[in-house]
Amino acid sequence: MIASSLALTAALLATDVPALVVRVDAANHRISLRLGPFDLPASGGGAGHAGMHHHGLELPVFRFVLPAGAWIRGFEVALFDGEGHPLPRRILHHVNLLHLGRRQLTQPILERTLAAGQETEDVLLPATLGVRVEAGAEMGLLTAWANETGEDLHSVILELRLPYLPENLVPRPLEVRPVGFDVGFRPGLPDGFDLDTGRTVHRREFVVPIGGRLLAVGGHLHDYGESLELIEATTGNVIVSLKPTLDAAGRVLSVSRKLFGINGAGRQLQAGRYVVTAVYHNRTGSVIENGGMAVLIAIFAPDDAGQWPALDRSDAVFAADAAGLDRIGWVTVAEGTGGRQRRP
Repeated sequence: MIASSLALTAALLATDVPALVVRVDAANHRISLRLGPFDLPASGGGAGHAGMHHHGLELPVFRFVLPAGAWIRGFEVALFDGEGHPLPRRILHHVNLLHLGRRQLTQPILERTLAAGQETEDVLLPATLGVRVEAGAEMGLLTAWANETGEDLHSVILELRLPYLPENLVPRPLEVRPVGFDVGFRPGLPDGFDLDTGRTVHRREFVVPIGGRLLAVGGHLHDYGESLELIEATTGNVIVSLKPTLDAAGRVLSVSRKLFGINGAGRQLQAGRYVVTAVYHNRTGSVIENGGMAVLIAIFAPDDAGQWPALDRSDAVFAADAAGLDRIGWVTVAEGTGGRQRRP
């Protein structure tokens, strides 16, 4: 039973824009974001990242206000049709939950509070950890879809469930933040990269401006990915190494995780320079345009959260990233049931 509920509904102004409803279940400490229903045309097998942009569907970014302060502990993704039948996870290329008032650690862009791909497993942090999100925070929900089932899907619904701890919990949980290392990041542009034939290595250097502890690390790779590593730039020491599980055709089914904070204090990460490398093995014999992606995502406990870099909206990289989101389009979800969406 929903003990406390605030529904934020986007009523359709156009047939191709679905509704978003946000509810808070205070009794069970869960926030749910329900998006849909909408139709998802078939995009053809093996479409991947390129197919998502040319034949798939990228919905606008839904801007909404978080109705209750919370320490978010993770997420669960459910996909089903209008009759409640489950749909394959692979049709969801990615889902991002953006905090519109906070900065990423490794780039001067909006925080990706949650990021999950088609191969990402659900996450539940221990009850002693949480990502702090204040009541009234402006958030954004971004989704992209690639329907490789070979048939059109109708009345598709995404439900993103966020277990949380109440903001007045005593003692307070340890504050953690998501940290992303995106090898293909280009502000305002898609972060896919071309895959040449055979085995290729893709790398990018990052600056981590503050120290802290890695508690858990996961990753996102596309088909034909073989490995994803975080390396200390000055010493060459491998901090994290992740491997995907592939099927016989080279499709990525899952990516391994490292859980450093379950039986210990985590792995210390000093402020400094780090390199993320991704290895791909394209077996098709042809270049795959925009076929690769490599994102390493960590749960990070900063040594001093007060030293987290502030969001600078005048920064050129931020402006380019924001312009890219503007090109996708925004839908502002009005508060209250039956509220109509507004386009800024």
